[in-house]
Amino acid sequence: MSNQQPPPSRAKNMAYAVVAGQSGCLTLFFIIAALFIGLALDAAFGVKGPFTIGLLLLSIPVSLVIMVRLALSSVKRIQPTQPSNLTKPSVPHTEEDDL
Repeated sequence: MSNQQPPPSRAKNMAYAVVAGQSGCLTLFFIIAALFIGLALDAAFGVKGPFTIGLLLLSIPVSLVIMVRLALSSVKRIQPTQPSNLTKPSVPHTEEDDL
């Protein structure tokens, strides 16, 4: 008995592609969260700007690293599907056919 895996489904591959695309939305979430947390910290300590600017600058590389890791891990799971409408030729192609 051969240990063959079933062919990958198109729906499963599309789900992985959507996850990879949504990782860009995660960056926006991190930046907006850093903005609001920074504004709250600035208001709590009575200063204007250092926490907001610091958290915004810190959130950009963190969100980019998380976005790239999430996108790469979901893209790695995508498996190419085999087209079902292709048939193998019954006669092998030779160079003499081209002449």
